[in-house]
Amino acid sequence: MQQSRPADESPARIYIGTDPSQMLAAKVFQHSVRRHASIPVSFDTMDSVTWPFPKDPKNQPLTNFSFHRFAIPKLADYQGRALYVDADMLVFRDIRELWDIPFGDATVLYAQSPNPKRSRQFSVMLLDCERLPWDVEEIIGGLDEGRYDYKQLVSDMCIVPAERVQDRIPPEWNSLDLYVPNQTGLLHYTHMETQPWVSRRHKHGDVWVESLQSAITDGAVSLDEVRDAVKEGFVRPSLLHQVQLPRERWSAFKLLSAPLADRGFKPHRALRERQDRVRKQTAPVP
Repeated sequence: MQQSRPADESPARIYIGTDPSQMLAAKVFQHSVRRHASIPVSFDTMDSVTWPFPKDPKNQPLTNFSFHRFAIPKLADYQGRALYVDADMLVFRDIRELWDIPFGDATVLYAQSPNPKRSRQFSVMLLDCERLPWDVEEIIGGLDEGRYDYKQLVSDMCIVPAERVQDRIPPEWNSLDLYVPNQTGLLHYTHMETQPWVSRRHKHGDVWVESLQSAITDGAVSLDEVRDAVKEGFVRPSLLHQVQLPRERWSAFKLLSAPLADRGFKPHRALRERQDRVRKQTAPVP
């Protein structure tokens, strides 16, 4: 039996790493959390966060929000705990299970990875804001000063003593591209080229589209928002049609009609163009 909670309890603060191109995914994520939550929740997509790009192209971020997570303790007034997630996720269980994990002597908690070949994943993090005196501009300054590089910062969390970074979050709360009904707590669509809002090829893509349908039915997302995302080139054109069809027609639609609707669409076009520019800047001179 779940313990009762006071009605005036402070909400679980969830900070979402995103940008305009993934805002639809962020809204679907929020709806998936609320559907299962037994505690109050609040969301911040960190639209107000800005930071200077590192001077060395080799240290420039993978996404337009890669450094946003380092602004969270300041956004939280250096008080209490906070949860960081990426936008490309869905939740299927009560977020309280994740929120209540004790810190012990740690200040950053992340999820264990079932695949030892993958680097540590800090895309789901619990932060003890009172003990993390982070300032995102100062942290990027450390990159510019050569105190660490991008990998050491984002993949190794080198700005926190190693013993304070612990993998206490169970792997089912950052399940990488794997969904197991009645087991997965949080599904993470990690491969950008196959994320369901930009591709029809992800093996669990229909799970996300079903969540989008639910969000539309419940009024958390509107069809106009999907339509606008298509116009901006943020999501595949076929998504607008698929989400209005019954589930039993999706397989035929994706096989026959969707390829025509998506002709010429390129996933994450703006981000890929920026990454190409960075690669050219960092390519060795022949």
